[in-house]
Amino acid sequence: MRNLKLTLSYDGTDFHGWQIQPNLRTIQGELQQALSKLFNHEVGVIGSGRTDAGVHAHGQVASVETIRSMDTDAVLRGTNALLPVEIRVLLVEEVSMDFHARRSARSKTYEYHVWRHPIVSPFHCRYVYAFRYPLDEATMDRVTEQFLGTHDFTSFCAAATEVEDRVRTIFEASWIRGDDRWIFRIRGNGFLQYMVRTITGTILEAGQGRLAPDRIIELFEARDRRVAGPSLPPQGLHLIQVDY
Repeated sequence: MRNLKLTLSYDGTDFHGWQIQPNLRTIQGELQQALSKLFNHEVGVIGSGRTDAGVHAHGQVASVETIRSMDTDAVLRGTNALLPVEIRVLLVEEVSMDFHARRSARSKTYEYHVWRHPIVSPFHCRYVYAFRYPLDEATMDRVTEQFLGTHDFTSFCAAATEVEDRVRTIFEASWIRGDDRWIFRIRGNGFLQYMVRTITGTILEAGQGRLAPDRIIELFEARDRRVAGPSLPPQGLHLIQVDY
């Protein structure tokens, strides 16, 4: 038995997220089907985490076990030949049997892309969230800094989240601002459902003057989804990298 680590990217627009769901098109489902056909035996693909419907990935990581002895380059070529064009495997590596795409991950980096130009190009509309309203950059930066460190993120995740432990540590959080696109970049030891989209929505609320910057600590303490800002649409969210 061998254990393979796959790094992949995908356009999540036309998929119902990462996780396999009956009768729905998902990233995990397509990948598992392709690898099972390539290896000529059923496999179970484990992802570093579940991206939601419409969310994209540049460096998602998955692990899969197989009894086949084909070299990693052959796995790379064969898998991509069987996958839809919206999903590409970028790298295949043989790893130890104790490697687990989810449990072995130490941090993940996400970006949320906000389009600031009045007109959204048709070549960008699937990958950004259009937000043209005035924003105070200094206020946004002040609020962003308050997400650093270890906090209970109950107020910033989906109300129906089944995970009981909602404490996460954020190592980096900042904005990269261009003429047309502002990118919120965040790296942490883990993320809850809708967490990045809700944090970004809350920062935009503060940037519009709808939320006082010094209230962020109150939102953490409230542990109530209703007190934080909106969860932004999925198309602006990109999983950039998983570190091990």
